[in-house]
Amino acid sequence: MPINWPALGRQPQTYLLLLGTAFGYGLLIALAGNRPVAWVGGGAVATVMASSWVTGYRSASVGAHDDSNLLNASTFQRRIETIQAEVARDRTWQPVKDWALQSQTFAVRICDREPTLRPELLEALYTVVELAQQVADGLRVQAQIQTPKYQQMAKKQLQQSCDRMQQTHQQLQQLQDQVALASLSQGDASLPRRLETLIAANKEILET
Repeated sequence: MPINWPALGRQPQTYLLLLGTAFGYGLLIALAGNRPVAWVGGGAVATVMASSWVTGYRSASVGAHDDSNLLNASTFQRRIETIQAEVARDRTWQPVKDWALQSQTFAVRICDREPTLRPELLEALYTVVELAQQVADGLRVQAQIQTPKYQQMAKKQLQQSCDRMQQTHQQLQQLQDQVALASLSQGDASLPRRLETLIAANKEILET
């Protein structure tokens, strides 16, 4: 998997690591003297440190045929279009589709800046797909129900799913902005917790 160099270059810690590694390497040579063992040993340690940091920024993009990676735009769009095929023309569906696709874009941008959040972002996108499916199922069921009482119940459940999708879109957009702002400082430790809260809220609607 290729390294996400733009995300790596945006991290202040990258430059601190390089400066610290270079300083430590130079200090080792100064203290140990101009010996081959110092050059080789110090170089090996510096290489391992730099490599371990760089490999943490592998690109979120993988092969287009990996249907499990919802951070891949094509994969996510195929999932949504498959769900859309189940929905008759309905004005309720279009904004839900738009919120889902835009949520995926926000998640990718967050992952570019904070690759450590990749597992939580993937889980969040899985709940987005499930919410889209729930909306599609709700539209189909609502069209089949005839009695006013159950039509009202179906409409209420459908509205809850749509509202949750809109809220997810808004929260991921806010997280994207928060991550962008945090990249100018030392980061934000609350990001994983906010994502977990979002995922839990989505799952609560899905289990209703």
